[in-house]
Amino acid sequence: MQLRQIHTDYWEERADKVLSHFHYEFPDEINIFDICRRYGIRVLPMDTPFINGEVASIESVKAFSVPKDRARRGTIFVKEGLDDVEKKLLVTEEFCHLYAHHTPQLSVDQYVLAKNEHQAKRMSAYLLMPQHFINKVYDAAIDEAVLISDIADYFLVTEEFAQYRLELIFNYKVDAFTSLRGRLGTLEWFE
Repeated sequence: MQLRQIHTDYWEERADKVLSHFHYEFPDEINIFDICRRYGIRVLPMDTPFINGEVASIESVKAFSVPKDRARRGTIFVKEGLDDVEKKLLVTEEFCHLYAHHTPQLSVDQYVLAKNEHQAKRMSAYLLMPQHFINKVYDAAIDEAVLISDIADYFLVTEEFAQYRLELIFNYKVDAFTSLRGRLGTLEWFE
């Protein structure tokens, strides 16, 4: 049994277009660093001498991207010392900025920045958790309950990121999938 998404949105279509150049059979094969290389995007540590010292000294900045004049190219700078999953999520979101926005994040007003951040996060969720792999999660849930932690492990993302992606489908928080009498349903845990 597979639940089908009623429609795809613009950001999902863009993520699918990126993924169409690759032939991933499992979600853990999605390698954002390979995707960046394919699109001519460099990923460098934030402490390189190419960065303005003021940006590198801001504690809250974990990653940012600088586009080149040619569309969809640029450099992503990532703070060193991050765990692999956090680094993957940050690089994916920065890739989405370069792919979709073509403007330096550090020079736009707060309204445009918030809008761009929302769009990049949305596209990154579709990029790292494509619908066809989520359909496999639905299939697995027919036999036994699938918790959000299982989904996060399957996609190599955080639980919060997995919940965000599922909220894009269901418009509410999902903590698990389970079936009862052949019907698939979602669960949300009480806090």
